[in-house]
Amino acid sequence: MNSNPNTETPPEEDWVHVGRYPSLDQAYEHGLVVLAMGEACRVTESEVPGEWELQAEPHPAPKISEELDAYGREAAPFVIPAWSGKEWTRHPAGWGLTGLWVLVLLAVFYWQDVDYKLADRAASSSVGFIGRGEWWRPFTGLFLHADLAHLMGNLAGGVVFAGLVARSVGPMVGWLLILGCGTLGNALVSRLAYPGSFVSLGASTAVFAALGILCGAGVAEVFHERVKMPWMRIFAPLFAGLVILGWLGGNNDGNTDILGHVFGFGSGVVAGIATGAYEARRSEIRVPSAT
Repeated sequence: MNSNPNTETPPEEDWVHVGRYPSLDQAYEHGLVVLAMGEACRVTESEVPGEWELQAEPHPAPKISEELDAYGREAAPFVIPAWSGKEWTRHPAGWGLTGLWVLVLLAVFYWQDVDYKLADRAASSSVGFIGRGEWWRPFTGLFLHADLAHLMGNLAGGVVFAGLVARSVGPMVGWLLILGCGTLGNALVSRLAYPGSFVSLGASTAVFAALGILCGAGVAEVFHERVKMPWMRIFAPLFAGLVILGWLGGNNDGNTDILGHVFGFGSGVVAGIATGAYEARRSEIRVPSAT
């Protein structure tokens, strides 16, 4: 093979080996890569029976070898790494903390029934938080609910997603991230709405923060594995989270804090990527070297 027949090539004995392949078809396939680079090459029968060699001129041989290696990596079939389940069980589910959260929500809901002005003092409010400096509102608003159905829906989602987050990054870290990202989501909505008056309440911002943490941690885990795969597969956890966000959190009925869901989810994704990368790195350090 020669990409330019008019180019003078070195004597045959000066050509060097750049690849060996188990079939003639594979040798010709890789030869096409060399020709696409504008370099000459030839296929010869190897000294090893049943194998074929690809040879090229000495000067471009290093560059050709690098290109063939890159082509081989790109053409290699994707193999899903073996999963033993050890990574999933590296943290407990933290049901004690989740149970405490459930009890607090139920207690606060009862408190709202006793003190009808509690929501006025503690709901997430753009005017209260930004205008009057009532810094607690983005946090306390996570524990208030409009009615029993609102409370039950958030409890169900929170128990499921919080357990998964705890398994991924640890119960204490997981709950700190969930509540922190939920608070940040409420604060961002208030900042965006001010000087307009915007009031919201409910744990859903924290619930969607938990979903975002799971998605971000999943993306970080895929990157850490250093498995070559299409970008669509790398970000599959994030895309799945966006679908669930749209399905569960995009009900535009006038009473749903859609921006709170979005900002909670987005804050969770960022926190999940950072924490997932740290967890993966720490797990790597903990593994003893083979001797």
